[in-house]
Amino acid sequence: MLSVEEARERMLDTIPILPSEKREILECTGYVLAEALPATENIPPFDNSAMDGYAVRAADVKNASEKNPAVLSVVEMIAAGYAPTKQVTAGQASRIMTGAMMPQGANAVIMQEVTQQEGDEVKIFESIDPAGNVRFTGESVAEGQQVMQDGKHLRPPEISMLASLNCAEIAVYRKPTVAIVSTGDELTTLGEPLEPGKIRDSNRYGLYAQVEEAGGIPIDMGIAPDDEAETERIFRAALAKADALITSGGVSVGEHDVVKSVLTRLGEINFWRVAMKPGKPQAYGIADGKPIFGLPGNPVSSLVVFELFVRPALLKMAGHKDLLRPTFEATLTETVTNRDGRVNYMRAILTASDGKYIAETTGPQGSGILHSLVLANGLITIPAGVTLEAGETVAAQFLF
Repeated sequence: MLSVEEARERMLDTIPILPSEKREILECTGYVLAEALPATENIPPFDNSAMDGYAVRAADVKNASEKNPAVLSVVEMIAAGYAPTKQVTAGQASRIMTGAMMPQGANAVIMQEVTQQEGDEVKIFESIDPAGNVRFTGESVAEGQQVMQDGKHLRPPEISMLASLNCAEIAVYRKPTVAIVSTGDELTTLGEPLEPGKIRDSNRYGLYAQVEEAGGIPIDMGIAPDDEAETERIFRAALAKADALITSGGVSVGEHDVVKSVLTRLGEINFWRVAMKPGKPQAYGIADGKPIFGLPGNPVSSLVVFELFVRPALLKMAGHKDLLRPTFEATLTETVTNRDGRVNYMRAILTASDGKYIAETTGPQGSGILHSLVLANGLITIPAGVTLEAGETVAAQFLF
């Protein structure tokens, strides 16, 4: 069997990065930048006040105090959005608002709270150093400076910066469209009576949500029955609509698992047994340049395999550089035994306590016990064939 790391590396080596497209910046949150962006102008574009107050020469208020205030003549009021019209000379000050352009001659701003204006004069009760409360030209970004690199994930701060850089539209990598198909005659759609031998189709909905959480665009293709011709028709229709295909169920060794034979007709498909629990049986391959992920039918297996394999693949397709969730150490609250020859990804509640993380499992860990994942906020990794005592540490990661 392949290790998780081996299988994931093989898979990621074949995952294509999608082409870029131009989008308006208001439509770019969550996308990945596909070009390097240098600053074409300074931010801020001029020296300006960091607060409401008075623009002064620091030398004129050097000895100012409550008992010995400096008294200066106010020569004008400068509002944000307007240029000053007068220079500040010895013994003078300009009333100035936050963000307003600094007048020539002034080199500091005294905050309003330590002043008292009476007519055309202002008393100042504190001294200030040169450059105090002044935001200088290019202080945030200097013209010509490289501000963002290809591969930058665009969050609200990046969108704001793009607007500051006068970028109305930019090149970003496309988000992958992902077709999702559940397979099996045992599945019943929502709202239908649950006949004997039938189960609800939960995987399709969970996978749809996982694709959205990973930044992809899910396409619901419904349920494929245990009929090769119909399953092949649905799979081919899915590939025609999407950049990738996820199937759920039918990749094990059952006699009625038709997914294997259909997938092999679509392209180059590998059926892997991965040394992990849950989720040993998997399929992965490429058809028409598009990735196909064959996930197990058990609901926990499906969701965990997506997390460890499909999510990184979709992130790579969308241009991301960081593909895996961060891992960290967590301390067990109980003894955990893994007698299996596979690494066990156990569902757990991870909480911070006294500067470290604590891990508590969510009860029975069977691959059909979806509630164990509902209770969890993370996974802990239990190596094959070990018993770990309460108080020992394990590798952990948050989910969702």
